[in-house]
Amino acid sequence: MEVTGELDTGFAKVDKITLNVEEAIAGRDLIFITTPAFGHGPFTRACLPHLRDSQCLVYISYFAALRMAKLVRDLRVQTKAVLAETSSFAYACDRVGSGGAFFMERYQDDAKVVIKREKSELPFAAFPATNTSRALGKVKEVLPSIIEARNVLETSIHNVNTISHPAGVLMNAGWIEHTGGKFSFYLEGQTPAIMRVAKAMDSERTALAGAFRLEETSEEEWDSRMYSKYKDKKTGQVFQEKYYKGVFDAPPSLNHRYLTEDVIYGLVPMSSLAKVAGIKTPTFDSIITLAGVANSVDYWSEGITLDKLGLENKNVDQIIEFAEQGES
Repeated sequence: MEVTGELDTGFAKVDKITLNVEEAIAGRDLIFITTPAFGHGPFTRACLPHLRDSQCLVYISYFAALRMAKLVRDLRVQTKAVLAETSSFAYACDRVGSGGAFFMERYQDDAKVVIKREKSELPFAAFPATNTSRALGKVKEVLPSIIEARNVLETSIHNVNTISHPAGVLMNAGWIEHTGGKFSFYLEGQTPAIMRVAKAMDSERTALAGAFRLEETSEEEWDSRMYSKYKDKKTGQVFQEKYYKGVFDAPPSLNHRYLTEDVIYGLVPMSSLAKVAGIKTPTFDSIITLAGVANSVDYWSEGITLDKLGLENKNVDQIIEFAEQGES
């Protein structure tokens, strides 16, 4: 695989490419499920028959550990394997080339990735939190800058993609549909009005974090922590221009994971948790409703509500205890 960007430039050897899940995970301490959130369930189902108790499945946020723990319970599978998650990807990275459904046939042209940035202080937790220490040391061997989160509520509520993506997509809808996304989403697409909406969403997110006894860390502060090595020495701000100037990285349509993933798996469960805590989320709720209208989908029913997390009929204290201790 050809790699360019921050960490290195050259060819990285891929140890194994296989469609045999048992073969892929055999003998592996850590199994990273790096699909979008809609892929967590199918990949977990595929792994479960072959999991060993010493292994750990690591997902990328979006309340994945809670969702997959419920899936395991619903399937009545007995396993002591750890289910864990990070709040985001370890790298700001992307595939280069067309790839897609023909990746395997056209790998010589499309097996290229660019790593734009490496993240620091990436929160990590297991469900329940009593299992976090079992996996943390192993994860630190491959991601040294990982930090321990209190629980999986923290790793998911502090996923700031839910703040930076949906408002930008909806409020740039005309530009996206007219150009097919041929503009820089993180530079040209972040106007003062859009940033004000995103800030209002972030205020609701931090209030939710506080209600569940988590650190009320703003998106700006998370960016400063995760991208600390990319700060401008004079201003203290994380500089964006070098990484996004001239990059056409906006979604090509509104039917894109910046809405479908971030709304269904991020905003809907956060809005649902907020209602339990008595936190008002008018901006969250407006974005969810408008995104659904724009894409002709009822995201309120499609989204991850409390019953899909195994948290129905629980109050704030019970949800926190469940995240930290599991089933009583």
